[in-house]
Amino acid sequence: MALFAREFECPSCGGRIKRENAASKSLGCPYCGQTSHVSGDSLSMAGTPNLLIDYGSMFSVGMVATLRGRRFRVSGKLRIAYEDGFWDEWYIQFLDNNQDAWIQEDDGGFILFEPATDYERLSFHDIKVGGYYSFSNAYQQVFVTSKSRAKVEGGEGELPFAIIPGDIADFVEGVEDGKVISMEILPKETHISVGTPFKLDEVSLN
Repeated sequence: MALFAREFECPSCGGRIKRENAASKSLGCPYCGQTSHVSGDSLSMAGTPNLLIDYGSMFSVGMVATLRGRRFRVSGKLRIAYEDGFWDEWYIQFLDNNQDAWIQEDDGGFILFEPATDYERLSFHDIKVGGYYSFSNAYQQVFVTSKSRAKVEGGEGELPFAIIPGDIADFVEGVEDGKVISMEILPKETHISVGTPFKLDEVSLN
């Protein structure tokens, strides 16, 4: 994580937004909820302001904590809405090696997702719930447990890719050997991650 603590002015409300990661492509204004894309030395608005409601999560943007002996910093949050509710994805960086990861928080359950380094892009339309698929050389018998289409509701803090609130994305989850395999198909990019569930009492604040 390249830290340089640069500040921008929100193009919607004029509030000051701090950018600490040189690789961040989206910034969420903490005052008005406007999502902006970083373009050189300026910000451009993406979608309309949407200040996300805080439902009392343990996690918050900017906090530092430890999970299973590894310290991390929460840089941002992405909220995904579906017909019956929503889930949050917390964008984190481990401080020992600057590795990016995500914590998925959904209805009281938590999964630590780390990027898959070797994976195959599968067609969302060809995947069937209950089927077995090869997602990578390491995960060749992934049993698909869910498949859904949901909406990007908005974000907070810094995110490593450009989001637009209101965009529709496709999601696939499966399991193999105790790992959760997730495929997220956003309008401009696809992410495949490998996750491990954990309990909240495994997290300690620093």
